[in-house]
Amino acid sequence: MKLFEQNNINSQDNKEHISEATFIPVMTLSVIAITFLVGIWSIKELSDYKADVERLETEFTENQKRVTRNEVENSAKYIRYLEKNTEKHLRKTLKNRVDEAYLIMTNIYERNKNKLPKKVIVELIKDSLYPIRFNNKRGYYFIDHISGYSVMNASEPDAAGEYILDYQDAKGNYFIREQMEIAKTKGSGYFNYYWKKPDQKDEEQYPKTSYIRYFKPLGLVIGTGEYMDNVTKDMQKQALERMSSVHFGKDGYLFVNKRGHPLLQRWKYYEKAKTITPKQLNSLPITDENGDTTYFKDIPFEMMNKKKNGGFYYYNYRKPNSQEVTKKFSYILYFKEWDWTIGAGVYLDELDEQIAAKRTLLINELTTELFRILSLSTLLIAILWWRLRKVATGITNNIHEFASFFDTASKEHVKINKDRLAYAEFDQLANLANKMLDERENDKKKIIEAYHEIQTSEEELRQQSESLLYTNQKLEEAMKEVKATQVQLINSEKMASLGQLTAGIAHEINNPINFVSSNVQPLKDDIDDIITLLHQCNHLINMYEKGEDIKDKVKEINVLAEEIEVDILTDEIKQLINGIEEGAQRTKEIVLGLRTFSRLDEDTFKHANINDGMQSTLTILNNKAKKKDVTINVDLQDDLPEIECLPGRVNQVFMNIINNAIQAVDEDKGIIEVKTRFTQGDDHISISIKDNGKGMHQAVIDKIFDPFFTTKEVGEGTGLGLSISYGIIEKHGGRIMVSSKPKDNEEDTSSFTEFTITLPIKGNNELEKQR
Repeated sequence: MKLFEQNNINSQDNKEHISEATFIPVMTLSVIAITFLVGIWSIKELSDYKADVERLETEFTENQKRVTRNEVENSAKYIRYLEKNTEKHLRKTLKNRVDEAYLIMTNIYERNKNKLPKKVIVELIKDSLYPIRFNNKRGYYFIDHISGYSVMNASEPDAAGEYILDYQDAKGNYFIREQMEIAKTKGSGYFNYYWKKPDQKDEEQYPKTSYIRYFKPLGLVIGTGEYMDNVTKDMQKQALERMSSVHFGKDGYLFVNKRGHPLLQRWKYYEKAKTITPKQLNSLPITDENGDTTYFKDIPFEMMNKKKNGGFYYYNYRKPNSQEVTKKFSYILYFKEWDWTIGAGVYLDELDEQIAAKRTLLINELTTELFRILSLSTLLIAILWWRLRKVATGITNNIHEFASFFDTASKEHVKINKDRLAYAEFDQLANLANKMLDERENDKKKIIEAYHEIQTSEEELRQQSESLLYTNQKLEEAMKEVKATQVQLINSEKMASLGQLTAGIAHEINNPINFVSSNVQPLKDDIDDIITLLHQCNHLINMYEKGEDIKDKVKEINVLAEEIEVDILTDEIKQLINGIEEGAQRTKEIVLGLRTFSRLDEDTFKHANINDGMQSTLTILNNKAKKKDVTINVDLQDDLPEIECLPGRVNQVFMNIINNAIQAVDEDKGIIEVKTRFTQGDDHISISIKDNGKGMHQAVIDKIFDPFFTTKEVGEGTGLGLSISYGIIEKHGGRIMVSSKPKDNEEDTSSFTEFTITLPIKGNNELEKQR
């Protein structure tokens, strides 16, 4: 035995220990990995720096190009906007000025037309209008006579009274004739021509736009105009003022040159182009994007020759408020109409500053990060060395612990002590070993516990089954009570409707019956008078047959006929009989309508005409509508087909909805529209009932079909009418829909509520099945 142990010890001494097998390779690989990662990180940072610089240069240049180009093009768009709107504004201004003068002429004429001669009135008008000036004192009025004579002209005061129809402008146009033609044919209008300015010494003419208006009572043509070169100068001044206020970027500004002479420079604009010498113009060479060199004064020609709208140019220029000259690029656009070169530029020293700042930042970051990495690497290696030594020692001790455990477990029933193990993996091995020792005993305990659980589960299932049977019995009893309650509620609603029906029918029948009874007594009196006259006539016939003298009797009968007024009496009897007949017919219609409405003799699905049911319902509700002076407009389609339904139930729906509509509308203003519709090919008909009441909000519409929901005062409604109606239509296989617009205020007359009912032509007999 000692020999075996000695050989085992010698064998262990020849093998490599765990600490040696893990410590040296791990430490070596860690140092190599850290060095490799630091190198890769440094190369990546340098590469990112170069990419960032290139991206920064590209983004800065592109962004600044976009900004400068946008500013220049926005300025050009603004000038186009001025050109487009100035003419419109000019025309409006000229028209307003002429309309003002026309009003002055009208007032002077109306005040003096019956007092003074026309010549004097014309002089008063001239005195009023001649001194008026506007548009910075450039604008003035002129007056010509329709016959072709000048009456007043501020540009040629001596021309008053001269014949001017043969005047020609610088282009040879007879503009006065054009003016008179407009006045005669249109009464007012615009025209263009050339004319010299007031107080002008030379004979040069300028383009001008004028507006004239014909004052027919005096035959005068009043007008005013504006010289277009003045309008252009005003636009240029307005454009320069706006561009002088534009700032962008660090030192960005707009500039405007005219043939190399500045009009706007460094936020300052000049009324006239600032004079600079040819030497100064040629002292600023610039380079375009293709590298070609040119000069500011040559840019307009270059752009016209190359047909370019605009372009970027590079040059050196002094910064604002500084003597420093630095590199700059500008976007320049040539505006041909005004011979302007418009541009905006950016100094590139800002890009150099950003690159230098980024370079300094990168160096600082690299230095800091390298020091941090080296420090962390040294600390990490020290921690790793300490940890590896500890792990190797712990593993060796745990292996010895397991060897001792297995040796003891082979002799007696013991468990390994996990508190003496260092790592979770060894804990897992210990758990498996302990589990093997206790497996049989644990299995036995689990079988006993499972048996008890099965017995408990069977008892619980039996109790739950008994509880479910009891609950089902209670639900059946509750369902019977709900159905009984539902029947009671429906009967209650029917009784309420019957009460309303009874009151209406009693009143409706009472009217024709009263009409009949009131006609009976007059008819009896008239018939008695006729009978009396007939008795006298019979007496006269008897006397005549006996041969007696009948002259006195004839006179007596004639006197009696005149007293009772036979002709009038006959017409009165006819009218009374017609009245009685009409009352009886009306009573018959009401009874028939009531029978049609209730259809007490029909308790199964039958073919019925909805128009008849609607008419009978309206007949019953007629008295209620009359009390509120409500107008019911009825539009029932003639060719409406019969449908399968329970007519009495459907009529109950009509009565509920129309009755609600009568209650909803205002007295003396209520209008209810009832329509029935059918389209060939459809399998259903539609009924629409619309009123002009106050309407309902969506929150109310969502609840109106709920049982017991009502918007009426307490005691005025059960809240079941619409709920029952909804159920009847649904069980017929139809639909009932509501749309409404509530009143916004008391003056709003657009409010309404409309119920639309659709019923299938062939019923589904759902009600029949439930009976």
